[in-house]
Amino acid sequence: MADVTRTAEVDPITTDDLAQLGTTTGRAVSIFLPTARGGAGVRENPIRARALIKDADAGLRANGASAEEATEILRPLVALLDDDEFWRHLADGLALYASKGFSRAYRVTENFPEIVHVSDHFAVRAIAPAAVGDGEFLVLAGSQNKVRLLEGTAATIRELDLGSIPSSIEDMAGDTQPPPHQQQRFGAGAGGGGVVHSHGTGAEVGDVQLEKFLRQVAQGLQEALRPNDRRPVVLAAVTEHLPQFRGYLNYGHLVDEVVAGNPDALSPGDLHGRAWAVVQPAMQKKADADAKRFGDAIGAGRSIAGGGSDILRAAREGRVDTLLVTRRRCAADHGPDDLDSAIGHVLATSGSVVVVGTLPKDVAEGAILRF
Repeated sequence: MADVTRTAEVDPITTDDLAQLGTTTGRAVSIFLPTARGGAGVRENPIRARALIKDADAGLRANGASAEEATEILRPLVALLDDDEFWRHLADGLALYASKGFSRAYRVTENFPEIVHVSDHFAVRAIAPAAVGDGEFLVLAGSQNKVRLLEGTAATIRELDLGSIPSSIEDMAGDTQPPPHQQQRFGAGAGGGGVVHSHGTGAEVGDVQLEKFLRQVAQGLQEALRPNDRRPVVLAAVTEHLPQFRGYLNYGHLVDEVVAGNPDALSPGDLHGRAWAVVQPAMQKKADADAKRFGDAIGAGRSIAGGGSDILRAAREGRVDTLLVTRRRCAADHGPDDLDSAIGHVLATSGSVVVVGTLPKDVAEGAILRF
């Protein structure tokens, strides 16, 4: 798997991360702080982090942890203070998490306040917008000569293993060669991917081979998707391939607009910029549609409007299809509560989490129920 390409100095936060953080229990430390990207403030970043870690140590002991237990929990964060490379590449905010045997550090574009939470679970909501509001998407970049599958967020992208997706038309399963009596040539067409030009009785073979290729690419992508996956998929290819590809792909989250043209020469960073311009409006459109769907569900009695504890109970029972959280509920200065755990349990039971601006009835959070 290729390394992550960062379009900003941030760390990718996946829905799997949120699920793990949100379902972790036991003594848990969540630390948030703003970080300077440059200037004199850069030297102060680890100094302020060290002071907050000391506050976390005091908080753990005040909540009944022994000195040895507090030291063990915070050891990975203390070690991070000596990682000069980490501190040379920061964004606007830093989220640190630690519990016994578990730690995470995320550089994000959110300008957090300086705050420490010590609880029996993590404060997850503060990073939820980075994971779902600016969330994950896939890019399938392909021509007949080259196919790539990439996973992106608002500020990162990385190339994934293709699995069973053919890497080119030459790599697809089965016989890819036309009968020897046919004369053909491959030229750079509108998509730059090599269009088959044939003569004689087999003139239709080019279209047949292309259809077979697109079908195998779609089938391979289907196999690469997670169970109950809801990540948007952006196709970077010749525009006219989208309807045919959509017909082969049994997946409801293929974005309607494509990154048009030949993607072969585009770097991961180039693909990210073009794909994000396509997928971000699609994500916003989906969030707006989910908010409307929540309003409809209220009228049909298939929702919970507000009440983190009620949502958490339903999430643990696997009843939540979609959890909607307003941005005002994602502030880092809010201590952990049932909503943080609900986020983890919803994602762990194949539900989805959506961050929105407002919700009907002016509630701060709500859930659309499966049953």
